[in-house]
Amino acid sequence: MSVVIRPKVTIREVALASGVARSTVSKALAGKAYVRPETKTRVIEAARRLGYRASSLARGLRLQQTWSVGLLLADVSNPFFPDIVRGIEDLLWSREFNLIVCNTDYRKDKEAAYLRHLLDRQLDGLILASTASDSDEVLQLQEQGTPFVMLNRRHKSVSTDYVGMDNEGGVRATIAHLHALGHRRIGFIKGRADSSAAEERFQGYRSAMRAFGLSVEDRHVTQGDYSIESGRDAAAHFLRAGELPTAIVSANDFMAFGAMGVFAGAGIAVPDRISITGFDDIFVSALPEIDLTTVRPNSRQLGASAAELLLERIASVGATGIEAGGIDTSEPRDIIVPTELIVRGTTTSVQQ
Repeated sequence: MSVVIRPKVTIREVALASGVARSTVSKALAGKAYVRPETKTRVIEAARRLGYRASSLARGLRLQQTWSVGLLLADVSNPFFPDIVRGIEDLLWSREFNLIVCNTDYRKDKEAAYLRHLLDRQLDGLILASTASDSDEVLQLQEQGTPFVMLNRRHKSVSTDYVGMDNEGGVRATIAHLHALGHRRIGFIKGRADSSAAEERFQGYRSAMRAFGLSVEDRHVTQGDYSIESGRDAAAHFLRAGELPTAIVSANDFMAFGAMGVFAGAGIAVPDRISITGFDDIFVSALPEIDLTTVRPNSRQLGASAAELLLERIASVGATGIEAGGIDTSEPRDIIVPTELIVRGTTTSVQQ
């Protein structure tokens, strides 16, 4: 069976069909404001009728854009990230942008190498969802005027565009829930030491404990790194520390899983003898075997908000043009997405 390949429709054919010059077709399809509305409508209808589609390469050469955005993720295997990526990709796809995803494994050297690679490809902008709070590369991006948005992690020394969840509010809601159940000895498993989000969650814990008149005891706070293994280590720490907390707040779901396993092995039932909560509401947390009380971050909205803000920055850089050297000089923006406490089966009233 032979396959008939239809020749590609050219911009010249669209111009002939709509009765205008080829330059007018380019301007009309690019959405230029100075093309008369009736002319623009005629061009668009002709292009649709003929099946004309401008290539992203040609479009990029015309507007000095690549129509591509880079995304750096800390750990692509972490179930926390897929919904964020989906939110980013859906928004970018709707605006005809491509997404290039790079996984850094929380390694600064890998992150720096990927950033150099993406910049060499002259992408239009970057979303950084893996960056350490002291990253020198962020400073360089800012100096170069590269549009970028930091997602769920802030830089400790410079102000940048940032999209994140309400980390403190999520933990405060968790403490309020536990307090209402009668818990007064509440422990905390901290997240990665180089993560601003982890620090915000710890600050939420401390502020909520103070608000309820509860003491924060050193023996009831321990460092984790978001891994299941560090959750196991945290549970072992609590077991060695003497009197157990009646409840433990974990800075993410994975560490809560690790702690639950250790307590089960020690014959300490969850939630009858100790309540445990997480943060992130990854998909396995809702499984009946786990049924974890946790904080839901609205991940797709996080991703979509980061992509929307980045595209605004890219458009601003294009609009400033030669006058400002192609750099958007407006103030950095903060977008905080609300969180929601999801109460399930790992929390209950204190047993008297």
